[in-house]
Amino acid sequence: MTRQRSRQIALFVEGDTETALPAFFHHWLDPKLEQKVGIRPVKFKGVSNYLGDLAQKVESHLTKDGADFVFGLLDLYGLPDRIDFSNASTVAEKVSTAREQIRNLIPNHLGKRFFQHFAVHEVEAWLLAYPKKFPADVQGQIGKIEKPETVDFNEPPAKFLNGILRGRYMKTVYAKKIFPYVDPQVAINKCPYLQKLATDLLAVAKRLQ
Repeated sequence: MTRQRSRQIALFVEGDTETALPAFFHHWLDPKLEQKVGIRPVKFKGVSNYLGDLAQKVESHLTKDGADFVFGLLDLYGLPDRIDFSNASTVAEKVSTAREQIRNLIPNHLGKRFFQHFAVHEVEAWLLAYPKKFPADVQGQIGKIEKPETVDFNEPPAKFLNGILRGRYMKTVYAKKIFPYVDPQVAINKCPYLQKLATDLLAVAKRLQ
């Protein structure tokens, strides 16, 4: 009897911090699926490395490395040097502009299997949804932030956290300490752009059942 190949989504991310995200998403996705769909992080060295030869990377993962779909995730905060935002002022316009310019790098025959999403303004915004996971002396400050995605370009989430933690914030350490162990629905409820990512992940995962 031939064993059926496991279904898999490749998650392109900027670096080490985001490698904690598959466990985070699995907590939310798995109870909603009949069969588990794998999420495999593909780590790059920053935005430039991510965007360089992106079409070839997507095609390789779809045709050679066993991925059924590729999801890309970038921090909106890191994009101004790589994306032309001259005609975009609002967050919605910037997200739409960045998505369009990145998707234009992907040939049409791969486009239906590639989804580009953005953390607004950084993945750390999602961590701000869990104030009790931080030291007691900063929980009050974090808890006041009702809409984490509004912590913006002026003082992005990582900079905010490093400030209130007096230089003690370590991106990858906190991501790996928090993301795999919390209820994603809490952050999804507070972060509309995260909700869009989760919704797309669920829709694609259901197609793979």
